[in-house]
Amino acid sequence: MNALPPELLGSRVVVISDFNCPYCFTLNEWITGLGLADRVRWVGVEHKPHLPRRFDDGNQPEDASTLHQEVADVRRRAPDLGVQLPPAWVNSRRALLLQAAFEADNPSEAWRLRSAIFRRFWRDGANIASPEVLEACLDEIGLDTAPQAFLDEQELDGFTDWWSRELDRIPCLLAPTGARHMGLQDLPAVTAFVLGAVGEPPPGAGCR
Repeated sequence: MNALPPELLGSRVVVISDFNCPYCFTLNEWITGLGLADRVRWVGVEHKPHLPRRFDDGNQPEDASTLHQEVADVRRRAPDLGVQLPPAWVNSRRALLLQAAFEADNPSEAWRLRSAIFRRFWRDGANIASPEVLEACLDEIGLDTAPQAFLDEQELDGFTDWWSRELDRIPCLLAPTGARHMGLQDLPAVTAFVLGAVGEPPPGAGCR
């Protein structure tokens, strides 16, 4: 098993995720609902960098079909989360850079912004590639301005490149022991992994 990048070492459990993945939204809601949001370190990767920044630009047929299938699967598996089909699948880069900056500045409170961004897209159908929507997410958690220091874009690209070569599935939970929770399992499996029962389950549904 390949070693994790040095930047990821030292956390109890690392979550590899992306805001425009419905399985990642589900995992975030489960972890937050269990009161375990501060027990993980969240690392964003850009798993579909080709997606547009505007709803009006729409999606290619293959992307549109995949989006519909994944939303239907999440609704079936977690009907209580209220997942909505957004107008289009949009790019997550701006949201990832903002979240990374907030994770660095406010690690104990970063879950609040994560949840706000996820919910804006998967419940409200808002365009999280829009600066105005991201500013609204900051307002929602009581911040007037964005963090001053953003993650270097090359660092985001480096995480994404490593993820695509070594994992190629989100969400992923990575334990310090080296155990991996690949894709989205069920809620009991997620709970057990985060709390320390970190055997490797078989891969679950997820985005590539």
